[in-house]
Amino acid sequence: MHSSLSLSFSATSSSAATVSRSRYSFHAPAAVPLNLRFCGLRREAFGSGLAASLNRNLPRRPHSAAVSAALSNNGSTPKSFDYDLLIIGAGVGGHGAALHAVEKGLKTAIVEGDVVGGTCVNRGCVPSKALLAVSGRMRELKSDHHLKSFGLQVSAAGYDRQGVADHANNLASKIRNNLTNSMKALGVDILTGFGTILGPQKVKVGSSNKIVTAKDIIIATGSVPFVPKGIEIDGKTVITSDHALKLESVPDWIAIVGSGYIGLEFSDVYTALGSEVTFIEALDQLMPGFDPEISKLAQRVLINPRNIDYHTGVFATKITPARDGKPVLIELIDAKTKEPKDTLEVDAALIATGRAPFTQGLGLENIDVVTQRGFVPVDERMRVIDANGKLVPHLYCIGDANGKMMLAHAASAQGISVVEQVTGKDHVLNHLSIPAACFTHPEISMVGLTEPQAREKGEKEGFEVSVAKTSFKANTKALAENEGEGLAKLIYRPDNGEILGVHIFGLHAADLIHEASNAIALGTRIQDIKFAVHAHPTLSEVLDELFKSAKVH
Repeated sequence: MHSSLSLSFSATSSSAATVSRSRYSFHAPAAVPLNLRFCGLRREAFGSGLAASLNRNLPRRPHSAAVSAALSNNGSTPKSFDYDLLIIGAGVGGHGAALHAVEKGLKTAIVEGDVVGGTCVNRGCVPSKALLAVSGRMRELKSDHHLKSFGLQVSAAGYDRQGVADHANNLASKIRNNLTNSMKALGVDILTGFGTILGPQKVKVGSSNKIVTAKDIIIATGSVPFVPKGIEIDGKTVITSDHALKLESVPDWIAIVGSGYIGLEFSDVYTALGSEVTFIEALDQLMPGFDPEISKLAQRVLINPRNIDYHTGVFATKITPARDGKPVLIELIDAKTKEPKDTLEVDAALIATGRAPFTQGLGLENIDVVTQRGFVPVDERMRVIDANGKLVPHLYCIGDANGKMMLAHAASAQGISVVEQVTGKDHVLNHLSIPAACFTHPEISMVGLTEPQAREKGEKEGFEVSVAKTSFKANTKALAENEGEGLAKLIYRPDNGEILGVHIFGLHAADLIHEASNAIALGTRIQDIKFAVHAHPTLSEVLDELFKSAKVH
């Protein structure tokens, strides 16, 4: 999931942070408000105050004494290799890299200590979309005005909680099996166990003393939910997204810490199923990571008409689970003055505070690599950098573990880029061309820079920035669906037609964004894409009108 993350920081003496994720709100010291773009925490977003909290709370991977004992015999580079490429982590990033490596003729193995598919498939993108599919249909069935506009009549809509939960679990299981079978069919060896780097091009797999060598190694270990200090998770009434995706209950009233992507998506699910939602946001506005104009429209459509209230400019310094007949207690303080603000009593609390890299126990100390707040330092080609600022030969890191862009598809793209490099073709991934989406109803999507970011860049580099907009209300297909609420926004350079960013709020925005992201990736200018032909009547004409309305000198 690339989420725009908002951070709420607690003012406790310990530098605990509350990361609010896209797609959120953190507890941390009263530092400068941070904004983490998309489904992912960008490494640059973590301030020094958050570092200590991250290091305290980072998950630890199993590390046996046998590993240290073996180091003296494993510090040298092997003369021959078991594999051309070894990937530590079988999430979406590792899977994408493995398939591309096989296509390139590399003998490939992938190490997985948990389950194939990683966070996205098992505890993230995939099951959340199953729940959102249910919430979308429930909204349609419960909207008498919407149905009457089509001439439809439907009796009262209901749902079976366990059936909804089973749908999400079954989808995750199906996709996980598909990923596993695809790798096996192509001859990728799946090695079960945690991978620990012993030395150059050497990895220990699992609790045994099995050592595997490879010419090149990719770290793709992903991330886990970040839970700040002061928040007690019981998995029942105070939960992370991992727990929420199981849908073991639908509380009458749930507080969501963070109004970024994850928080927004779960508010869509819970309100559709009948819950009342309260957002807790550290910054002065909801959805701070989105383009401001899109955020304003999204709040009007996704927040204000629904059974949602919110507290902005506050930190959740302490959250206590429900017990002994008492509700969940949330203590709030003012983000600026640090004075006590309020105490909420709710049925449940979802901590959408972002994610932390899963890198401890990897054996990075054996190759003199020091993580930065848990993230593995890399250059623009995903090559790992050691403590002295030098590149570690034949070692790469992709996905959430490097913190560049915590999105499943970004991890896969980085993995493919690495494979291109190890097979002799230089490749640098343009992260500004990677799209992100929030699957609310309607959806939000974006690629490139927001308007404030673009204008700041223009001022520094000396170029003009222009903006073009189109409304879904002018689109025939959207009107046929009675879904005219929406906006597409283009940010560009009028002097040369360069696309700087595109933001969409409306029906199927997540699908529409790719025309813009591909244009950025390929370097296509507005004056050229204006001549592209779109089928009529389709939603894609929203982008067609958007590009045609831009004025290039």
